Amino acid sequence: MRKIFTSLLFVASASSALAATTTSAQLPAIAEIQTSVGTVTIQLNHDKAPISSKNFLDYVNSGFYKNTFIHRSVKDFVVQGGGMDAKTMQFKEPKTPIVSEAGNGLSNLKGTVAMARTNDPNSATSQFYFNLKDNLVLDKDAPLDDQGTKSAGYTVFGEIIAGLDVVEKIGNYTTIATGYSEGVPFSEVTDCGFNFCLKKVIIENVYTSNVVDTLNSITRVTVNGTGGRIVSQPTGISCIASSKSCTLKKSFGTAVTLNVKVSKGYEFKGWTGDCSGNNVALTLDTKTKNNNCTATFGKIGA
Repeated sequence: MRKIFTSLLFVASASSALAATTTSAQLPAIAEIQTSVGTVTIQLNHDKAPISSKNFLDYVNSGFYKNTFIHRSVKDFVVQGGGMDAKTMQFKEPKTPIVSEAGNGLSNLKGTVAMARTNDPNSATSQFYFNLKDNLVLDKDAPLDDQGTKSAGYTVFGEIIAGLDVVEKIGNYTTIATGYSEGVPFSEVTDCGFNFCLKKVIIENVYTSNVVDTLNSITRVTVNGTGGRIVSQPTGISCIASSKSCTLKKSFGTAVTLNVKVSKGYEFKGWTGDCSGNNVALTLDTKTKNNNCTATFGKIGA
C-alpha cells in the first residue's frame, strides 16, 4: 500500500490545539467555493463535525480563502487548497489549530471534504482537501502503510453536493512538483516564448447560505481589474471592481445574459469560474444551477 502523505497540511504550527467555539444551528450549512475553473458546492455537517465546520466558516467570513489557490493534486487521491496566497506564492498565516474530530462517523469517501493537517492530529487550520476516491485509509485507526502504522484519522466535515466534475477536472490537470507540493495543478500550460505560462486554479470567492434554493438560480459576478463593467439582462447586475454586491436571483430557466462594457484604453481579458472564454455577451445556463463568474479587465497591452 502506498504510504499516505503526512503532509496533508504543508505548514506546521507550534500553537496548542484549541477547540472552536460551539456552533449555532443558525450557521450556514452550504458553501459555494468559486474556483477559476468552476464552482464546487459543499454541505457542511454541523452535527457530526461542529468544530471543523465552524472553523471553515470563520475562514470564509474573514475572506481568508479569497485569491488562494489549489496547491496540491494527487491523481486518484486528493485535491487540496485553502492555504497559499496566489500572488505571493507563500502560505498565509492561519488561525489557532483546532481539535481533531476524526472518528465522528464520517468517512473519507469520494466527494467528501476533510481537514488537512500535519502529523499532529490536532493541527488542522485553514487547509482542506477533496477526496477523489474512497480513501478509507485516512479514517480513524486505519493502517497508513504495509507496516501497519495506525493513523489518528483525518476529519471529514462535509460533502460535495454539486461540482464533483469540477474537482475531478482539477484532479486530472497536469501537475508540476514544487518545493511545497508534489503536484501543483495547472489549468493551462502555454508556451510564452522565453518560458512557460502556468495558470493556477484560483479560489476566487466563497459564498454561503443556510439552505439550497430549489426555486431560483443565483448569478454572482466579481470584477477584477479596472476599465470595465458587467451588466445583466434582465437588469440587476451592474458590477465594477469596487462593487460590494453583484447578484441576480431569478427563477430556474429564466434567460440571463451578462454583457461586457469596456472603457477606452482598456480591454476585456476574459471570464473565469462558471463562465469561460471572452464572449462579451454571455448567455448563462440557469436551468438547474447557480453561476459564479469573474470578469477580468486591464489596460490594453498590459
